[in-house]
Amino acid sequence: MTRYTGNHCPVCEQAFTDEDDIVVCPDCGTPYHRACWQKVGACMHKSEHAAGFEWQPEFGPEAEKAAQEATCPNCGTHNQPGAAQCSHCGCPLPKDDGPRPDPKDEDAQVPIYARDPSTVHKPDNSRTTPGPRIDTYTDDDNGGICRREIGPEDTIDGIKAKDWAAYVGRSPMYYLMQFFRMSMTKQKVAVCLSAFLFGPAYLLYRKMWKEGLLTALLSLALSVPSLIAIVATFNPSLFGSMPLHWVPVAADVCAIADWIVRILLGLFSVWLYRNTSKKNIDKIYSEYPEGDARTDALLQKGGTSIWAALLYFGIVLLLSSLVINLAGPGFVQYAMAMAGY
Repeated sequence: MTRYTGNHCPVCEQAFTDEDDIVVCPDCGTPYHRACWQKVGACMHKSEHAAGFEWQPEFGPEAEKAAQEATCPNCGTHNQPGAAQCSHCGCPLPKDDGPRPDPKDEDAQVPIYARDPSTVHKPDNSRTTPGPRIDTYTDDDNGGICRREIGPEDTIDGIKAKDWAAYVGRSPMYYLMQFFRMSMTKQKVAVCLSAFLFGPAYLLYRKMWKEGLLTALLSLALSVPSLIAIVATFNPSLFGSMPLHWVPVAADVCAIADWIVRILLGLFSVWLYRNTSKKNIDKIYSEYPEGDARTDALLQKGGTSIWAALLYFGIVLLLSSLVINLAGPGFVQYAMAMAGY
């Protein structure tokens, strides 16, 4: 067991010695003390097996190679040796599994989705260029379903996959697969639970500033009749003799409209994000030549903004607090009674 000497057991974190009784996970090759394996009853990396995780030594002649493979070629993050994907951007990590394709090969210069389907049913997992490489499914020429691989230099709507990934930032694999599918099928629908639940906050998080601001204003406007109804119910003296007979009907109509907006966001936000991102990337393409300056611009203009989303939630909380104060103690007592206090 000299191959494992000096490396650490993931359970007890003790270094292996030549005298240790070592067992190895049959799926990923991770070594364990036999007693530690019997203690936990399963591999510590079981959840990563489906993603292709393979154990790499931290000590020994193979450790340097493993550390190099664990460095993300897309964002430079140093990952755990043996990881299948980057922990920061989700980009698949390189594996030296075989000979690299000849870049002069005519087929290698053609975007993957434009090649003969018979050549792409079994995608080549070798890497020639830093960036994302994803598997997706689409229709072949005969109307069947065919598996295709998108490499970092392949284009989606005229934009290289690696540039899409740099701009998107978090969760690039999901969005690239959706963008590719939309490009091929011309369909606009993609279910996005985050957009349905959080609405404007999702758009602002993805730096769709104009769309996020307009949706936020619309959402707040649709909530006004309901807020007026709450205040009028628990503090009617605040409005005096102002006629409020229209408020219940308006509140119901606006509540239905708000649900419609949520459903539309849940179905079309990814398509909207694709279109907005493409406009911004096309502008960056026109202003910067290919290279580090373009990549820096993509990273700066794209990505996500958690602060924008938090600011939106903060404004909503402030407005909610204002309504509670206007409604008075009666509303607070009612809310506590509904909560079981």
